[in-house]
Amino acid sequence: MKCSFCATGKMGFTRNLTAGEIVDQVFHIQERFEGSRVSNVVFMGMGEPMMNLKEVVKAEQFLNKDLGIGARHITISTVGVPNTIRRLSEHNLQVILAVSLHAPNQELREQLIPTAKVYPLDAIMEDCVHYFQQTGRRVSFEYLLIDGVNDELSHAKELARLLRSHDQLMRSHVNLIPWNAIDDSEFKRPSRNRVVAFQRALKREGVGSVSVRKTRGAEEAAACGQLRVNAAREIV
Repeated sequence: MKCSFCATGKMGFTRNLTAGEIVDQVFHIQERFEGSRVSNVVFMGMGEPMMNLKEVVKAEQFLNKDLGIGARHITISTVGVPNTIRRLSEHNLQVILAVSLHAPNQELREQLIPTAKVYPLDAIMEDCVHYFQQTGRRVSFEYLLIDGVNDELSHAKELARLLRSHDQLMRSHVNLIPWNAIDDSEFKRPSRNRVVAFQRALKREGVGSVSVRKTRGAEEAAACGQLRVNAAREIV
């Protein structure tokens, strides 16, 4: 998807995973942490799940029905691929849909996510409303905070207006994610004070459900795509 802030986006496309390969990752984790059971699964990070929707749905069905992971503990994330949110809603799954917005307006979103040019923000919001009305499941909006790029209070107010304009049509939640630094990027991680200020601004503007994702993996450079990029460098 060529997202400018993401290590995966800088790697290019190789191929899609099969449902079996996706499920095998869960088995691997359970074997690695013997005695522990995987209770939550997120389709996110190394690639765009909606570009591989058939295999993702097959994997979700196995994880839910065969491994017993509750559907409401499974998240399918997307940065936005035309027509796919509606296609996902046709399966009437009880999973969490997480939509990566990362910007409160179309112009800024196109700067961060080049493919946003073919999937306008208004169209994404319409499809999210359809998803909620079809499944009854609250939509989670992911918002990556990048210092000085999309984390100003004016951005928070604009994001709140966008969400409030749809709050009679769907239930939603905002998940704020401080950016995880990657090599060769001009972006910077915002300070904790800026993150908290953004969260408070959203709440003041009427967005009732807002959380800040707890950062994990920064020390190991384990954000989206970073592990693979570092492994490839070691091989070279």
